Amino acid sequence: MSLATTTTRSAWRRIVDTPLINALAAPHGIGRYLEVINPMWSLDKSRITARVTAITAETDDAISIELSPNGEWTHFVPGQFVQVYIEIDGRQHSRSYSISNSAYSRKPRITVKAHHDGFVSKHIHSHLKVGDRISLSPALGDFILPEHVPSALLFIAAGSGITPMMAMLETLLEHQHSGAITLLYYSRNSASCIFRQRLEALAQKHSNFSLFMVYSTSEATQVLSDHFDQSHLLKAISSENGLSGHTGAITLPLTYVCGPESLIDKVSAEYELLGHSDKLRSERFKAPSSQVRGEAQGSISFRQSQHAVDNDGRTLLDQAEDAGLNPQSGCRMGICHTCTCLKTSGTVRNMSTGEVSHGEEHIRLCVTQALGDVILSL
Repeated sequence: MSLATTTTRSAWRRIVDTPLINALAAPHGIGRYLEVINPMWSLDKSRITARVTAITAETDDAISIELSPNGEWTHFVPGQFVQVYIEIDGRQHSRSYSISNSAYSRKPRITVKAHHDGFVSKHIHSHLKVGDRISLSPALGDFILPEHVPSALLFIAAGSGITPMMAMLETLLEHQHSGAITLLYYSRNSASCIFRQRLEALAQKHSNFSLFMVYSTSEATQVLSDHFDQSHLLKAISSENGLSGHTGAITLPLTYVCGPESLIDKVSAEYELLGHSDKLRSERFKAPSSQVRGEAQGSISFRQSQHAVDNDGRTLLDQAEDAGLNPQSGCRMGICHTCTCLKTSGTVRNMSTGEVSHGEEHIRLCVTQALGDVILSL
């Protein structure tokens, strides 16, 4: 069962983007001249030009943006994300957003929730309009379904963590997957539940799809309430919903969880307690909290910039930016690897895994803390 879609690069792009023609168009290559005539003719494969074709309000603070990329866009696997590049006040910014629609759709869709501290997400909500152009990376990430999809699947999401799972659900159901699919979706209330009406329609249409909306505020229609715990898990995998499990011997299906750190930590702890950590796949929408273990010590030196700052315990990316540097970054969650940098010496801790490492190595600045003196190649 293949859940990837692939399109072929158009003939004219293959013809003009050859070593000979690019050599004749030196020093910039033929792509630079085509962009001047029409930005949608760009040959850039790493920053693919896309036009906004539709914007739909999902909730008061979440919108879905339908995009029409140029011919450099080829494919994506449901669950993957793209880096979105957008210019704000003359400066390029990038953020990661999951593709939130079926892999069989002709136009990819991203869904953006405006966070109170989200500079880019708030700009997108207030300024982006139909007809505007933005740039996308190719699809990235390995939070995807296996090549051979198992007969039973459980999805657990909260807030905007539903976006990659929506792509998986729509693709599976459009592909007429016959196995049991269950979704536990946590929101503050029904009004803040992204894709609520679409999910309810899918549950009514497909008998193998069981939907549990879980709200932290009491609502008469909900089966479950409050926050994730083992009782929610048992309800989701009960035999009446197509999966199996009971308090004596719990059999857990392959499970995907995405959302806030607190949800992922609770689900991970439950699966570890039950001895089924191998059944869990997770993706965080924020980097793990920056917790300084003891008093921060040492300094961070930026070799190329010939600058140094006292280590305050925050991520190396945050401290580099506050020092006036502008290192490349993307998701800021340790997923996309855009901020990978060479550390020439020092000891650091990976905030996602807790692993401590020493000496020269490549690290992801957004999820790494310094434990003493550290020298970076920046």
